[in-house]
Amino acid sequence: MRELRVLVRLKAQDTFSYELGYHHNFQGFIYGLLRGTSFEFLHDRPRYKFFCFSNLVPPSKVIPRDSLKTWMISSPNDAFIETLQERLVARQGSPVRLGTMAFRIVEVELSRPRLPSSMLQDTVLTSGTPIVVRIPAYRLTEYGIQPKRDYQFVYWRSEYTPASFIKQLEENLWKKYCEYFSAKEQPDLTLFERLKFRKQVAVPLKMRGEESTIIGTLWDFQFGSIDETKRRILEFGLDVGFGEMNSLGFGFMNLEGG
Repeated sequence: MRELRVLVRLKAQDTFSYELGYHHNFQGFIYGLLRGTSFEFLHDRPRYKFFCFSNLVPPSKVIPRDSLKTWMISSPNDAFIETLQERLVARQGSPVRLGTMAFRIVEVELSRPRLPSSMLQDTVLTSGTPIVVRIPAYRLTEYGIQPKRDYQFVYWRSEYTPASFIKQLEENLWKKYCEYFSAKEQPDLTLFERLKFRKQVAVPLKMRGEESTIIGTLWDFQFGSIDETKRRILEFGLDVGFGEMNSLGFGFMNLEGG
């Protein structure tokens, strides 16, 4: 059965600008909801957290008073999503502050986006938030990338070859999959064959009083008929997020039409 995601309907309590560097505040709100639950450990867990979240939908530069926004949180762990749902329902009708943005929770519901049960026919997974891929310095030569300065890593940008993006993206998704399911080996399987580049964006990230810029990209991933193994890993990616920094809301994925 497909994993869940929780949808939160928020009503703006005033008119204010949309906070572009929302990521750490949204993540902190989730950690606050998990306090005192069996998932409280995630705050200090190294490496992968196995959850992701969307931006506010529909997006707008200014959020008018009493306007409604939807916020989504996804995970391959049903118990995690159900725990969030319970905590959010308990706060329904209450004001919440996400950074400088003030809302009231007006509705909480669960969604279960479904991929076709047998074969994927003209199915598209689309990135709702930018996908972040960081290429470590020791792999730059492999991809023919020559940065102007010495960096520990470089963000994948549209000027680089798509092959480097695909390889890093596949390796990242396989690592998360193997860690989550305690798999010892990953099959020799190509996951992404047809994809369409949409846009490159620079995203401000504010954490612990410091601000940095994250480079991410938006894509559509198209699939035809695939086998069950590939279907399982793509379902997992839909829930956990594509690329890196998923627990900060990067790489949140949607099923087009789902």
